[in-house]
Amino acid sequence: MPENIILNELRRLILLKTGIKVISPSDCKFIASLIQKELGKTVSETTVKRFFGFAEIKNQFSRYTINTFKEFVDEQYIANDFAPVAISPDYENNLNSIVQKAKSITKNTIKHIKNRSSLPYEMTIGRRFAKYDFEYFYGSHHSFTSFVSQPGYGKSTLLSHLVNDLFLIENASYQQDVIIFTNAIELFDTPYEALSIDECIKTKLVINKNTDLIEYFNEQYQNNQIKLIVIIDGFSELLANRVSKPKVFEKIVNFLVKIDQSQSIKLVLSMRTTTWNRFYEMIRSADFLNKMWFRGSYFSLNEKANVPALTSEEIEEIFNKISPLKHVELSGNLKAQFKFPYHIQWYYQLQEKYPDINSYTNITFYQIVDHIIQQKIYQSNYATEKTLYCKKIIRLTDFGKTGNSVLKADLLKDLFVFKNAYMELLAEGILMEEKIYKDGINLEFVRFVQPYVFEYFLFLELLDKNEYILDLNFFKQLNTTYHENHVRFQLLQWAIRFAIRTHKFECIKHLLDLNLSNFEKNYLIFFIAEKLNYIIRDNPKLKKKIGDCHVHKILLKHLIHFDFIDSSYKDAINALLLIVNDDDEGIYYQSILGIIDCLSLDQELILARINQLEKLNYNKSEWLLDPCSALKVIHLKNTGATILHNDTLQKIEDFKNNPHLTIQVGREFPNINEILSFLLMLTINLFHGSPTQAVTIISSIKKLYPKLFSSKKPFAFYLLNVAAVARAKTNPDAKTDQMQRIITNFIEKKYKNSRTLYQQSLFQSLKAQQYKNKNEYDKALKIVFEYIDTYNRNNLMIYKIQAYDLIINIYQQMGDIESANAYITLKISALEKTKTNPTIFIQ
Repeated sequence: MPENIILNELRRLILLKTGIKVISPSDCKFIASLIQKELGKTVSETTVKRFFGFAEIKNQFSRYTINTFKEFVDEQYIANDFAPVAISPDYENNLNSIVQKAKSITKNTIKHIKNRSSLPYEMTIGRRFAKYDFEYFYGSHHSFTSFVSQPGYGKSTLLSHLVNDLFLIENASYQQDVIIFTNAIELFDTPYEALSIDECIKTKLVINKNTDLIEYFNEQYQNNQIKLIVIIDGFSELLANRVSKPKVFEKIVNFLVKIDQSQSIKLVLSMRTTTWNRFYEMIRSADFLNKMWFRGSYFSLNEKANVPALTSEEIEEIFNKISPLKHVELSGNLKAQFKFPYHIQWYYQLQEKYPDINSYTNITFYQIVDHIIQQKIYQSNYATEKTLYCKKIIRLTDFGKTGNSVLKADLLKDLFVFKNAYMELLAEGILMEEKIYKDGINLEFVRFVQPYVFEYFLFLELLDKNEYILDLNFFKQLNTTYHENHVRFQLLQWAIRFAIRTHKFECIKHLLDLNLSNFEKNYLIFFIAEKLNYIIRDNPKLKKKIGDCHVHKILLKHLIHFDFIDSSYKDAINALLLIVNDDDEGIYYQSILGIIDCLSLDQELILARINQLEKLNYNKSEWLLDPCSALKVIHLKNTGATILHNDTLQKIEDFKNNPHLTIQVGREFPNINEILSFLLMLTINLFHGSPTQAVTIISSIKKLYPKLFSSKKPFAFYLLNVAAVARAKTNPDAKTDQMQRIITNFIEKKYKNSRTLYQQSLFQSLKAQQYKNKNEYDKALKIVFEYIDTYNRNNLMIYKIQAYDLIINIYQQMGDIESANAYITLKISALEKTKTNPTIFIQ
């Protein structure tokens, strides 16, 4: 093999091994030090510069230098490509030799992919769709197909598994064929740039240069049913090496023209969407070429791609390989992000650093995004220039208000001097170019490939614009400016992440004081809790600073809407419980969770919570009702124990009779301790009291805090809803109807944004009870059957039992005794499963 070909191949392999896309003089020192570290041999930085053309070459490279370079990229790794071949009449055009040479090239390509795989290759999988598509293509009249997607869909890995499974393994379906799986640089970069594809293939397979490649394989196909399969991957590296795209595309077209309708040669191209679009522009008007192209089962005309995202089953398969000894339960949010194989490799790297990294908000994904941007932009070549490009895009979109793409001409107008940085951003899959037909003109636009990179830089630019001050004004402007823009919620999460990472904990208050829906507030509190857990894990001393900044008080203020049906609410409290400073903070979270446990009727959960509460050393004198004692009363009642006298029950009676003797009021609204005590009273009343007594408790609260019930606070509407349901069960009069109208106005009209799912479910039970009171049984049953599933999903069994009671009562009034008895059986069965004494809930 000519010396210049060997040297160029060595250069390519060194760049592959070091991960350098576009080499610069500064990289030569890095390569020299890497050789010294790995082999213990010295090759000077100057020699490396000469080897890559950055310094004048006065003499030929010594055998020592060449052998050192060979050893660096692994002698075995390149042996097949560099082994001298003695050309003889017997060897030339020998089919067995051609098959072996092709397989050697193919195996080396797969080895390249394995060595460069960020996720350990054994943890990757083959794609089912690819196998089905290829097998159809193989037997069809089509001459070429393509695997096209945005960066990050794992096309190279996909092809490596496909080739191995169909051509290389023992008893493979097409093991008799000649398979040449190669990188685009092998065919189009120097020293092959002057050769056509068929000439290059002949050179690589040691086929006589005077042999017509197409005729040769037509003959093999007719005689032996052997096909030549050519798979070309790695076109993005050509882009990084600034190889002329038109020249490459022209070679491909010329090869396709030569193949024509031949069944003996099949060509497979693996390209990114941007590259494919440019190639397709060249062939779209050639009808015969379009007929030769198999688009694939998943081709999308809008996305110009045919590689689908990973399925849920494929994601599970990968994670079973990542953690074969334990099942990794992924949150729905995280699993949705892992549809793109690109993200899994970064998750794996983070998991190496944080073994218990799993989260249920997007916090892990934001960690992944930050990691990607750090490596692909800030810690890469031309970092400053790349950052300038990203910032320029944000400003040209008027900070995201005009969309997320910009005219290429506008972007490059002032920054064209940084072309290398721009080309790397394209090659790395950060940016993409796309043509859009607008007003009769094809315009070229540039945008970020992934929306999360756009959102990341948008947040940084907004932060820079506000001089890195995260005050209330910043959050209000962000919330208002992007009110109807989907990036708003992502920007709020980036803001939280930045504030906590920079220890600006006071910013949490500004964020939560925004006009947010309760769903958004629950999720963001959970997001905050998980991020706080992350930073404390790295720096335990921050737990005290979080306490000193009164973070828990700020969060508790926004947690007293008691949205027991939103899973984020309970998960957030559990996450916050892990980072409390002392028991006086922990008792608040434990009390809320204890109430949820009681509503579940699960005696084991209640007892476990009591055990946790008994371990806490908190100031019981600050509590109107001691949480631990309250849970003990409920647990005793549920087990059927007789309670003759109890201090907790007596306190509730005293409060109902004269609340002013129980609490010395000095405020317009109750504090957190009092709110939780009131809620504990109403929870105990579900087991020890009656609807009438619930109304009495709420009346006592109103005597103490009359302004509470004229406020817009969620707790006020919760109390109003409980009172209305209780009155509907015992005294459905005009006052009850008035309360229903007030709640309807809150739930469905005026304060729709402030309602919680829990309030909504209580309101549904009120409506069902009211329909039943008016003998509109069908309407009542329709509603109760809807919300009973909600209670079942969220393990709020006490409300499910109450729903059964309502259904039983309706069927009894309708005279349908058989249906009523069926639901009595269901009710008793449900109570038995929770180990609750059924006599408590006998009507």
